[in-house]
Amino acid sequence: MNKQQNIRRIAGIAVLSALTIILTIVSNYIIIAGVSINLSLVPIVLAAIIYGPYAGFFVGLINGGFVMLSAQAFFAISPVGTVIVCLLKTSIAGLVSGYIYRLIVRFNEIVSTFVASLIVPVVNTGLFIIGSLIFFKGSFGSLISIFISLNFIIEFAINLLLAPAIIRIIKAVKK
Repeated sequence: MNKQQNIRRIAGIAVLSALTIILTIVSNYIIIAGVSINLSLVPIVLAAIIYGPYAGFFVGLINGGFVMLSAQAFFAISPVGTVIVCLLKTSIAGLVSGYIYRLIVRFNEIVSTFVASLIVPVVNTGLFIIGSLIFFKGSFGSLISIFISLNFIIEFAINLLLAPAIIRIIKAVKK
């Protein structure tokens, strides 16, 4: 990788990191049926697809750090659990999305983009539910799982609807 490509890569990851921060903050104000919707998964997908799994991990880690800032209720129950869950759920989702994309893209770019886009909310929500049941035991963990199910459906639908736009962005960036 030459110096100019490296600078573009760093700048692209920085822009996606900034976008995930902005969307994380904005998402706190977009509430559907009592659940705030995490729009910031899209930059994680873009980072994972365009720049690779580690970029998806990094942007997911940035996202998790900012999600953690608004998780006061969770800190009251388990500070360590809150840090682990918030930082790992989106970063691992970005990492897995990037690897899945790389695995499937050889066969079909459109299918690989859709699968990578949909894997982020699946992994994110799955790890959040597992973390909630481990660290936030009792009725609070069960209540979280119910609300998260609705959140998952909405995030999944958003990523599904935005996947064609993601495909266009990827093609534009690759040119």
